[in-house]
Amino acid sequence: MRQSRHPRRRRYGAEPKPNVRLRKSITLGVLIIVVLMLGDKTLSFFGVGNTIRRTAAVLHVENSGVVNVSVDNGPLKRAENELKLYAGDTVVSSPRNFATVGFFDGSSVRLDESTQIRIAESYEGEELSKVTVELEEGTVWMASPKLDNFSGSIVRIVTSPYISADIPSQAEVVMTPRSLSVFSADGLGLQVTVAGSDEIVIVGEGQQFTLPVGGEKEADLYVHRNPLDPQQLQSEFVEKSRKIYASSNVPDELVITGTEDDVSDDTALTISAPMNETVVETSTIKVAGHIGRGVDKVRINGYLANIDKDTGNFEQELALAEEDEVSITIEAVDDTGVVIAEAIRTVKRNRKPPEPPTITDPAGAGKIYSTGKSEIEISGKAPDGAIGIIVNDYRLQLFSPGDTEWSYLANVKYGNYQFGKNVFEVIAINRGGYRSEAAELTVILEEGAQEGVVTKGTEDTENTEVRRRPTTVEEADLPNNLPLMPGSVTIFAPTKGSAYATSDTETLIEGNVPAEAASVWVNGYRLRLFEQGKGFFNYIASGEMNTLKRGDNIYDIVVRSEDGYILDALEYKITFTP
Repeated sequence: MRQSRHPRRRRYGAEPKPNVRLRKSITLGVLIIVVLMLGDKTLSFFGVGNTIRRTAAVLHVENSGVVNVSVDNGPLKRAENELKLYAGDTVVSSPRNFATVGFFDGSSVRLDESTQIRIAESYEGEELSKVTVELEEGTVWMASPKLDNFSGSIVRIVTSPYISADIPSQAEVVMTPRSLSVFSADGLGLQVTVAGSDEIVIVGEGQQFTLPVGGEKEADLYVHRNPLDPQQLQSEFVEKSRKIYASSNVPDELVITGTEDDVSDDTALTISAPMNETVVETSTIKVAGHIGRGVDKVRINGYLANIDKDTGNFEQELALAEEDEVSITIEAVDDTGVVIAEAIRTVKRNRKPPEPPTITDPAGAGKIYSTGKSEIEISGKAPDGAIGIIVNDYRLQLFSPGDTEWSYLANVKYGNYQFGKNVFEVIAINRGGYRSEAAELTVILEEGAQEGVVTKGTEDTENTEVRRRPTTVEEADLPNNLPLMPGSVTIFAPTKGSAYATSDTETLIEGNVPAEAASVWVNGYRLRLFEQGKGFFNYIASGEMNTLKRGDNIYDIVVRSEDGYILDALEYKITFTP
């Protein structure tokens, strides 16, 4: 019997099993979701949704100086002025040479001498733009424009191996690898993070943040935030940076057509502060007033003032020059760049430094005190007008303006007190940032010493067997031997020899070292830019960085071998009289 060739058919109207249809639907849904997710990531990868374009930063080399750049990870070469730089490019300024990098959003970064930065990111996007600058060595000044001067969202970051800061709009910041000072900033200020920590520290306008060596281990990083030192406002580097930035944001052609006598009350310019011939003790002053119709901008000594468009009122905090009389020029400018009104105010500065503090315990100023105690309290009285007391470059945190007494705890455990001879210099600072002469107390710590004041000359401080003691934690574990190559280190700048007097707020110390030198230390801190075999070193004594103060400054220069042994040591003295 022949078998049928027709396959078995389903009966008409039969449906597939429900669980089969369900599995097919689920599989199809999963595939759709995966495709959408992969598509979104792919589009984001290629910039779709936030179309971006690489933007050039423009390098301005000041006074045709020596500034080197590395382009596309190539070797360092001398830069030409107005060179365009992109992400990945590096800029290095040499001693006594400066440069400014301008970005697409109107922000500007000015390099101090001996400074190295790398442009990590510079792009403009439809939704988000970003500028990231990596600071390797040295000091930078950065300013960002007002919020309404750049459309869209933008992130600005300056980072170093130790700290990172988000820069808001209308900010003015000075930053080193371990510190930053905020002169102005929108909102709460800068969000600062420390390498190895997730904690965010807010550093606002008028504050500074300094991370000492080992400071990242502090449980509360806010201990490193302090009020801004008024003397930083007088820095030549900051003042010059401001002038360069201001000149890049004002019209090129100006026609001065008015004086204060020509100004009517309603149409041009009215000044409410300061009054003419005002005497001030501070290093800054508020300039305020009102503008009328037809005025687009107000310039105060070249700086653009903040104007309330609704009321026509303006005001600006102005840093005063180091002069007994300062002239302030206020200009009303129309939308074509023409000065239609001008007012001039003269401000007199009281630049007299305060009297030195007095030391009462454990002995008076100028005395030599012998003790066997590993912890002592040094105290005294503050002069009139003092807003701060500084002991051996440390500003007392518990002293407030108006206090009449001060105290300082010296403890061997804190590293601010050691066996042997200890010299404590106490200085008062007033509202103008001026420092008094130092009141000095010498304390000799010896085991079993008799407590009390000793007669000068009786203490054995000239013993040739006394070893040099470390001044910082970083140096504490290194050998403390007598010099192996005495006389091998020489200073050739700013003058040969061992003493120099100046009124400049910054001075570059330069010297020659032996070929065996592997590291150079100044006052206990290792110079990061020095490399073995270099043969010479340089160090910036700066009021802005708190390495230069009024009066005598002693710089303890130590050169060490590869094994850390002292090859030679000498002291260099700079007398600063602003």
